Amino acid sequence: MPTAPLRLSAMLRPTGLLGPLLGGLLACGMAQAQLDHSFYGVADLSWGRFEPSGLYRQHRFNSNSLTASFIGATGSYGFENGVTAGVTLETFYRFQDLRTGRNDHDPLLSRNAFVSLAHRDWGQVRAGRLQTLLFNTTARFNALGNSVGFSPAVRHLFAAGSLIGVQGDFYWDRAIGYTAPKFGDVTLSAMAADGDRDAPGRLSALNAIYARGLLAVSASWQRVRLDPEFADAIREQASQLGLSYNAGWAQVFGQYTLVRDTGLQLTSRIASLGLSAPLGPGKVQLQVARSRALGDAVDRRQQTWSLAYLHEWDSTLDLYVVGMDDRVWGQTVGRSVAAGVRYRF
Repeated sequence: MPTAPLRLSAMLRPTGLLGPLLGGLLACGMAQAQLDHSFYGVADLSWGRFEPSGLYRQHRFNSNSLTASFIGATGSYGFENGVTAGVTLETFYRFQDLRTGRNDHDPLLSRNAFVSLAHRDWGQVRAGRLQTLLFNTTARFNALGNSVGFSPAVRHLFAAGSLIGVQGDFYWDRAIGYTAPKFGDVTLSAMAADGDRDAPGRLSALNAIYARGLLAVSASWQRVRLDPEFADAIREQASQLGLSYNAGWAQVFGQYTLVRDTGLQLTSRIASLGLSAPLGPGKVQLQVARSRALGDAVDRRQQTWSLAYLHEWDSTLDLYVVGMDDRVWGQTVGRSVAAGVRYRF
């Protein structure tokens, strides 16, 4: 008699596979447990004019111009046998609305929220709500980092709607991730998830990063297969190559992403280049992205430039000004500019 497939959500329950595994590993080293914990976050607040291509202009406060504001807490137990068990709980925070989450649809713990097990020789396993590997490398290999507000690379891949880039969120619920011990200069990671109640399915990702000296190179792959209850099925696969090199006078970045959506019969290609260079008491950051989504009835092209100047007031406080020129063929040109402060604690 055939058996039903074991879903990730069942594995993550205390009575599933993860519970006994946690208990068995931790029982070996309970006598010498050591507790570490910390509270941290980023407060990014700016005022400016925000005008994506084809949309209305707004003058307002913003909480994610350079980094999406968030608060978090983490705790870990280190055991005598070398195993470390941890928990991380984080949520985004909108200072302009005094609310948690990037929007009103986000859960309370809208950023990372997971438990973890790590060992120097075995690697690390995380289970819960996880940031995707593709978003990690997109943020790492561009000058403006994880800025959803102004980074062209991030905006084209994750915030350009369903016609360019990947669909869905760059945080996966009911996910499990594994990072292998470092092999020389190479770090390998894998991730899988079940989707959610409204859109069950299968999500999977792989990532490899080579970093040695001044050079870093990444290769990422992601596949999303979802069946939303009130929408068309999503069948999407993305591949990305990323590179960064510190040339001394500047650090240069590059990435290329190919997204194939068989559900919408679309293929997106996104290329992005950038640099970060010291200038005066701060540094200048430049990033550009060009993308094209091509399908049976779609030919959408977009180009975005962003330029920022960041002054590091001290180790925790940054002052910045950033501008963006956003152009989608056939739509009005969007120009945004903001000045703000970013505080890390």
